[in-house]
Amino acid sequence: MTARDQVAATAKGIGLTTGHWLEYWIRNVRLRPSTRRNYRQHVVTYLIPQLGDLPLVTLGVSDAQKAFTAIAAGDGSRYGRLAPSTVARVHATLSSALRAAVEEGLLAHNPARGREIDLPEAVRPRPYVWTEERVARWRATGWRPGPVCVWTREQTMEFLNAIAGHKRYLYYHLVALTGLRRSEAAALREVDVDLRNKELFVITRPDPGEQVDGDGKLKSRCSTRTIALDHVTVGLVRRYLTARAGLPAGPGGERYLFTTPTGMPCRHDLFTHEFEDLLAERTQLPPIRLHDLRHGAASLSLAAGNDLKSIQEMLGHASVSFTADYYVSLYPSTRHQAAEKIGASLFAAPSGRVHRTLLPLHCRHIAGSATRCPHRPTTTAKPEPADH
Repeated sequence: MTARDQVAATAKGIGLTTGHWLEYWIRNVRLRPSTRRNYRQHVVTYLIPQLGDLPLVTLGVSDAQKAFTAIAAGDGSRYGRLAPSTVARVHATLSSALRAAVEEGLLAHNPARGREIDLPEAVRPRPYVWTEERVARWRATGWRPGPVCVWTREQTMEFLNAIAGHKRYLYYHLVALTGLRRSEAAALREVDVDLRNKELFVITRPDPGEQVDGDGKLKSRCSTRTIALDHVTVGLVRRYLTARAGLPAGPGGERYLFTTPTGMPCRHDLFTHEFEDLLAERTQLPPIRLHDLRHGAASLSLAAGNDLKSIQEMLGHASVSFTADYYVSLYPSTRHQAAEKIGASLFAAPSGRVHRTLLPLHCRHIAGSATRCPHRPTTTAKPEPADH
């Protein structure tokens, strides 16, 4: 009898609890390793404590609703109240597990399917730029404008200058300028860099814990891409490769860019912790996450005048709208430049000065002497004759 037959027989014979099914499902379902870790955390931390003792065959919508009301409130969890996005991910885990139970004939229907459960609305956070005003408030109170924050160009340069000389400086340089995902940057091999054509190929990654599924495929077709490099970055990569030429190769003879002394690729979570340490120990900058450098790269690219399609392809997103809505931030300087361009397009004379006759009547006094028509001579008003 197979394991699947044993589970089915148990369910029909003595009654299978929801907890037993969740444990069986998480062990046997085919998932990316990182997805399995996340699902396991959801199962162990939230779902089994709320639903584990209930018979699977009688599990209903009301049971699931009660469980998610408690999960959202943080009842019985050391993590406290959960963000709506986290609740939504836990719900997706339960729905997947119960859908598998339906396919096995253990449930008549999926009580967590679709919109049958009322969940708190999950809103994807948008990035906030660390403006001077926000930085001042953060320094005074520790306040942060949101979970996703973006450095300005000057702040990004300050960070890169502060960590210059660090053995993995190139990693953070690449993420800050090209918007690579942390796992993509950790996965780079020497063969992925084309210095002659100044290009970087995002093709595969060694750590099966995040981006690659069981068949070695990337998460989405858009993740495979070619990224152009500026000449400064090309020079940095060339010097970096020369300096590490004597290091051993990694698994399968692959030569990764960021490795341990034995040639093994560094795990991407190493960079997460290292970034936090570098930020705290070497700078006085306002806090951001490592992933926020990816948002910053998108914003820097837009400020440099690049179009959204180019930014979308650089980041490996599936759509321009997603890039525009959730990754690109307008720096204050960019907004002001846009405002001046609009004004110039309406009110500027061919010479480039503001033409008084092109302004609405009630605005002409605001521009002052700069609104004088350059083609008219200045006249001096004649004094009124004195009364004799």
